[in-house]
Amino acid sequence: QRERAKTIAAVIPPMAEAIEIAEDPDVFALLEVMQDAALRERTFALLKDPGLVDRVEEEKRRLAAERLAFALDAPQVEALGRAWGHEAAGALMTAASEDIERVVDVVPQSAAPGALITAASEDIERVLSATAFYREHRTTLGDQLRDVDTPAADRLRKILDDPAFDRRLDGAVGAAKLELEDRAARDAELARAVLTLEASVAGIDRHRHGLRDSSDLELKSVARALAGGYVEPTPGGDPIVNPDAVPTGRNLFSIDAEKTPSQEAWTVGRKLAETLLDEHRRRHDAYPRKVAFTLWPSDFIGTEGATIGQIFYLLGVEPVWDPFGRVADLRLMPAVDLGRPRIDVVVQTAGQLRDLAASRLALINRAVAMAAEARDADAHANFVQAGRLRAEEIMKEKGLSPADARRYSTLRVFGGVNGNYGTAIMEMVERGDRWEDDAEVAGQYLRNMGAVYDEGELWSFYAEGIFEAALADTEIVVQPRESHTWGALSLDHVYEFMGGLSMAVRHVTGRDADAYFNDFRNAQRPRVTDLNETVWTEARSTLLNPAYIGELQEGGASSAEQFAETFRNTYGWNVMKPAAIDDALWNELYDVYVDDRYDIGIEDFFRRENPYALQEMTAVMLETVRKGYWEASARQVEVLAELHTRLVEEFEAGCSGFVCDNAALASFIAEQAPPDLAASYRSELQRALTSSVELTEASVVLAEQDAEPRPADAPASQSGPARVAWLGALLVAGLFVVALLVLRKRRSTP
Repeated sequence: QRERAKTIAAVIPPMAEAIEIAEDPDVFALLEVMQDAALRERTFALLKDPGLVDRVEEEKRRLAAERLAFALDAPQVEALGRAWGHEAAGALMTAASEDIERVVDVVPQSAAPGALITAASEDIERVLSATAFYREHRTTLGDQLRDVDTPAADRLRKILDDPAFDRRLDGAVGAAKLELEDRAARDAELARAVLTLEASVAGIDRHRHGLRDSSDLELKSVARALAGGYVEPTPGGDPIVNPDAVPTGRNLFSIDAEKTPSQEAWTVGRKLAETLLDEHRRRHDAYPRKVAFTLWPSDFIGTEGATIGQIFYLLGVEPVWDPFGRVADLRLMPAVDLGRPRIDVVVQTAGQLRDLAASRLALINRAVAMAAEARDADAHANFVQAGRLRAEEIMKEKGLSPADARRYSTLRVFGGVNGNYGTAIMEMVERGDRWEDDAEVAGQYLRNMGAVYDEGELWSFYAEGIFEAALADTEIVVQPRESHTWGALSLDHVYEFMGGLSMAVRHVTGRDADAYFNDFRNAQRPRVTDLNETVWTEARSTLLNPAYIGELQEGGASSAEQFAETFRNTYGWNVMKPAAIDDALWNELYDVYVDDRYDIGIEDFFRRENPYALQEMTAVMLETVRKGYWEASARQVEVLAELHTRLVEEFEAGCSGFVCDNAALASFIAEQAPPDLAASYRSELQRALTSSVELTEASVVLAEQDAEPRPADAPASQSGPARVAWLGALLVAGLFVVALLVLRKRRSTP
C-alpha cells in the first residue's frame, strides 16, 4: 500500500509531503498506536480540552521543582559551590540532576565557568543542555526557591538576582560552542589524515611494483615513442609526495602557468608569508625590509605557484582570477588591510622555471612596481618604495644614468646571463686554489646570474650594477623544497642557488641574511624551516645515521660516490654560508667516517667498493681545514693526511677535482703526511697528471692526423686499418675524458 501511495504521490505534491512526514520513525510509531480506536477517541477528546495547555505547563513546573529539589539535596552540588564559586554552581544546579553529577565528575573543581570547554565534547553538550534548561525555567525556579531555606538555595537566589550572571553564562556558552567547532574541525582533519594513510597503505604494493617495473617501462616507452606510438601521460614529481608518479616511463605533463598562483596556492602563500614574518619578528623584533627568493620549476608545478603567492602577499598585492581560473590582473591591497609594512622582494630564477613561466616573472616585476607606487598613509611602512629609491641611488653610483636607474629600479627578477641554466660557480667553488677570498666567488655569481628577466627588450638584459642594487638591504633568503628525494646537503644545486644567493647578499650588504626553506613536502601542512635546522636534521638522519649508512652500503660503488658528493656539498655550503656548517658537524663526520664511531667497517667498505670516493672525502675535509672553515685538531689533520696519502699510494689517484686538480691542497696534504707517504703521494700525483696530459695531447694529434687528406698514391688497404686504429685510440681518450667528467659529478640544473 505504501508503494502504491508513493506512486500516486509522485504527481500530487501535498500527498508526497504527507508521506514524507509519516515516514519519520516517531510519527510512524504514533500512527501505529493511533490505530486503536478507543485510544484515538481519548486523544482527540484531550486535544479539544481548553485546559490542556495549562495542565502541561503545570506538569513542567512540577518536574522542574522535582529536579531542583533533587539537585539541592545532592552533596556534589554543595562541594561544587564551595570550589567554584556561586556562578558555576548556579549554572549547574539548574540542570537535571544526572547532568550535574556527570559534569561534577569531569570538570576540574578549580575551574571557572569558561573552563567547561576543557571537558569532553559530550559533557560540553550536557552543559549547553543544562544552560537551556536554566533559561527556560528561570522564573519557575525563582518561584520555587522562595519556600526553600537552605544554604544552597540562598546561593542560587543570589545567582538569579545577579544581573551579570547571564552575561558570564553567555561567555561560557560561547566559548563552549567555539570549542565544539574547533574539535569538529580537528576531527575532520584527523579523518582526512586517516583516509590518506589508508589510501597510502592500500597502495604500497602497487607502488612497490611500479618502482620495480619503472626501468623496463622507461625503455619500452622510449621505443614506443620513437616508433610513433602512444605514451600514456602522467603527473611527475616526488614519488613520496605524489605516489601516482610511479611507475615512470610515461609522458610527464606540467602546468598551465597562466593559472598560477591558483586560489589555493594564494592561501598557502599568504600563510607562509605570515609565518616567515612572525619568525623574523621573533628573532629581530622588526619586519624584514627585503626577502630574496629562489624559484624552481619543481615546486612551482607541485604547489601551483605558492611561492609566487607568498611574494605577492609580502608586497601587498593580490591576484585577480578570471572565470577560467587564470590570473588576469593584480590588485593592490589596502595598507589598512595588511596591517604591516609592504616588504620588498628580489627573485633569482632557475633556467627551467624561466622557460616554463616567463609570464609569471613579468608579473612579479609588475607587482613590485605597483607596491612601489602605492600611496599608503604611512610612507615609512612601504619598504618597496624605499627599496626602489635605494636601488636608484646605487645604480647611479655605479655609473648608470638617472633615467636608466629609474627604469630598472623596480626590476626584481634575475637569472643566468645569455639564457644560461645555472650559476656556473660550482666548479670554481670546489677548486679552492683558484680563489683566495670568497668575494671572488660572489663576484662571479653576480656576473653569471645578473641578467634581468622582464618583458620585451628587458628579457635577459644585463647591465653591471642592477643585480647588486636589487639585493641591497636583503635580510632573508628563501629556497623552496618540495621533494623527499633530496636535501640541503645531498643536492649540490641547493648550495649553488640558495648558497650563492646568500653569499651575494652578504657581499652586497655586509650582513649574513637569515635563510629558510619553504617546505612543501607535507602537502597538507606546508611550513617554513630554518636552514641550520634543515642541515642538522638531514645530517642526523642520513650521514650520521648508522642505519642509513648500512642501507646505503648495499648500493656498492655508486653509493660510496654519493657519500663523497654529500661531503663536497657540505664544503660548498661552508664557502657560501659559513654560518650554516659549524665545526661540530665536521667533527661528527670525522668520528663516523674516519674513526668509525659505529664500528661498521666504514673504511673496509670504501676500500672494497670505491676507494676513490674515500680519497675525495678525505681531500674535501682537508681542504675545509686549509681554507679555514674547520678548526680541526692537529691529530685529526694528521690522521686525515695519512689516510688520504695511503689510499693514493695503494689505489693510485682518482683525480677528481679535490684529489688532483688543486695544487695548493696537494702541497698542504703532503706537508701534513708522514715523510715516506708524502714522497710517494707527490710521485703518484705527478704520474697521474702527466698521464692525463699525454693522453689528451695524443688524442688531439690523432684527431689532427685523421683529418689530414690521404695521399693519392697511398694504397687504400693501408688507410683502413690505420683509420680504425686512430679512431680506436680517439675513442679510448674520449672515454677517459668522460670518466673524469663523471668523477666531477656535473649534473643538470633544476
